[in-house]
Amino acid sequence: MALDLACGGGRNAVYLARRGLEVTGIDWSEKSLDEAKDLARKVEVQVNWIHEDLESFLIPVAHFDVITCFYYRDPCLYSQIISALRPGGLLFYETFTREQLHFQIGPRNLAHLLSPGELLQSFGTLKVLFYRETSREAGLGGMVAQKNLRS
Repeated sequence: MALDLACGGGRNAVYLARRGLEVTGIDWSEKSLDEAKDLARKVEVQVNWIHEDLESFLIPVAHFDVITCFYYRDPCLYSQIISALRPGGLLFYETFTREQLHFQIGPRNLAHLLSPGELLQSFGTLKVLFYRETSREAGLGGMVAQKNLRS
């Protein structure tokens, strides 16, 4: 089972569904979810779409083998994300960092931008398989991490 947090237009959810995973995509935007549903129909995959604000959504514990979160930051969700992973589960996370402020376009609100090392610190109980912070074309921080098999 896979969960795509703040799934937007559904690209990542559909990608995972095309690879045989049972996927849930959640987003607060009805317009984005309509686009996601259209995309899933076009490529003939099933995704469980949930229209909900992540600030009030409770992620089920030990329920997902894969969780993706792209271009969304809410530190209040970090512990829920860790808890929601099954042992051995993978987290794919990428969003903008404060380095984004050096670019002309993109998010400007500090509440939406990662602090340096924030992902490493916040998901420190997971085994980091890949990590980067870059500011070439945008200020981005990303990681792939795995929950311990004995968790």
